[in-house]
Amino acid sequence: MNPILKKILWPLVIIKRQYEYYLCKHNPEKLFSIRYKRNTGYNLNTKKTQTLYDKIAYLAFYTDTSEWSRLADKVRVREYVRECGYSENLPLLYGTWKKSSDIDFDKLPNSFVIKTNNASATNIIVKNKDKINLEDVKIQLDKWLQLPYGLITCQPHYSKIPPLILAEELLIDKETFEQGKQLIDYKFYCVNGRPLYIMVITDRKPNTHDCKIGIFDMSWSLHPEFLSKQHESVDHEIVCPQSFEQMKEMASKLSVKFAFCRVDFYEINGKPFFGEMTFTPGFDSFTQSFQEELGKYCHI
Repeated sequence: MNPILKKILWPLVIIKRQYEYYLCKHNPEKLFSIRYKRNTGYNLNTKKTQTLYDKIAYLAFYTDTSEWSRLADKVRVREYVRECGYSENLPLLYGTWKKSSDIDFDKLPNSFVIKTNNASATNIIVKNKDKINLEDVKIQLDKWLQLPYGLITCQPHYSKIPPLILAEELLIDKETFEQGKQLIDYKFYCVNGRPLYIMVITDRKPNTHDCKIGIFDMSWSLHPEFLSKQHESVDHEIVCPQSFEQMKEMASKLSVKFAFCRVDFYEINGKPFFGEMTFTPGFDSFTQSFQEELGKYCHI
């Protein structure tokens, strides 16, 4: 941008930020709708819900979301997964802490994932503990603990999650690990306990939304027509995971109590591992036709 033009526009940028921060605190639904329109070009309608995100927004702002808060919590959701009979599909949990100074890194294994429980993209992947700067890790974790994620993203149910640090097992697939890549992420979009589509994430850069995406149905057929032009499609064949049928069964059981829920998995040596549950996923990955398609099946 031209420096002179940038200088002229800067006060407007400041005003816009102040206005959005005001809405974050006092009218998150309005800001949520503004951002949705800005990113998709469509209006939300929580009065006469039609699309999937109409219904998600209605549920988020007009219903009791205390169970969302419990299950969006990366620590407390583990209890729910065990209650559903999937203890063996949870990564090992090494510990939880209220602040980074409480962590005894000597008691952690050489490789692990350490993150906060109440936000997105707040992960540190440690492949070799001896090669990281522990003080830098602590500083970053404490910054993330202070992040008002639910407030700034207009997702109030996250604001009700007591912030914690947790360390989990680093799930390793030998091939992707040696190539320096992250695991493929399988995200099941479930309505009223029924998995309908799966977003497959590959080549993701850590703590970003920079990745390649494929949208598949429950017969593992690719649907590129549902992917927004804002995102890069997968450019190679994605093989159906060995545990696909088991993932579908797990996604259905974990989501059965909810009008909508996204349930995420990884696969290691043919075994599915639970990732997380999300009730307000990003809305800019899909076309309006996808939103309308899922909206038809989502009953609130």
